[in-house]
Amino acid sequence: MVIDYCDIITLTSVRILYTVILLSMKIGILSDTHLTNITKDFEETIKRVFDDVDMIIHAGDITGISVFNYLSNWELKAVRGNMDDFDLYNLLPEKRIENIMGKNVGIIHGKGPPNGIENVVLREFQNVDLIIFGHSHTPVETKKGGVLLFNPGSYRRSSSYRGTVGIAEITDNITLRHIHVE
Repeated sequence: MVIDYCDIITLTSVRILYTVILLSMKIGILSDTHLTNITKDFEETIKRVFDDVDMIIHAGDITGISVFNYLSNWELKAVRGNMDDFDLYNLLPEKRIENIMGKNVGIIHGKGPPNGIENVVLREFQNVDLIIFGHSHTPVETKKGGVLLFNPGSYRRSSSYRGTVGIAEITDNITLRHIHVE
């Protein structure tokens, strides 16, 4: 019996299965974009700043459905804010909890005056590791009662703050940082 080269390849071919294990998740975090339409500046900034993120979380006041649709090019987790249009108000929940890399992440816009908003959003969730919120336009990173609280600030500049967004890196730990965008 003669075995040619093609038979050897067929006999020795092996199917290899790959299992991908995520060791970390990088998340872009926005709130209070207050845009009714996509601007060139917004598009360029998001592409640059969130170039290598695995997911985007938006903590409300997206404002216009076209901005939501643009952000949906990434894996998007969003909630509605008090300034979102009718379409977004009916599409998005007021709050949500996402399990990301074994960490429970609460997402909410927030309400009321900026002073004390951390306590307001903290009362909205139980058994979470991190709460991402917006509304006050103020960048915040703090910890209360064992829960990390993070407000990325506002994408658009306010009278008190430059425009900011956030990045979260989740592994066994949660690392948060603010990025100035304007």
